[in-house]
Amino acid sequence: MSSERGLELHLISRRDDARAWEHCRARLEAGRQVEVVLCHDAVLETETTVQAALGEKERQAVVVLACAEDAQQRKVAERWALIDYSGIIERCVVAVQVTSW
Repeated sequence: MSSERGLELHLISRRDDARAWEHCRARLEAGRQVEVVLCHDAVLETETTVQAALGEKERQAVVVLACAEDAQQRKVAERWALIDYSGIIERCVVAVQVTSW
């Protein structure tokens, strides 16, 4: 897999970070493979807010996970598929690009 087409991982920490979501949407529209891990307060995002930020088509194309510890602390563990810290590190290793917002 070439670096141009590899996985782009976006670690989003702040809720309602329009700049991060706009960038993810643009990368998806450019045909990139995008995965998002919600951390800290961003785990409070909902399916509706993510869809609004990305658009219906792009929302279907992106994998959204939440940091398990952050989601559990904020009592929203059922909202997203969860990933632990070692899983986040593994995703960082696999990704050709990691952006932290």
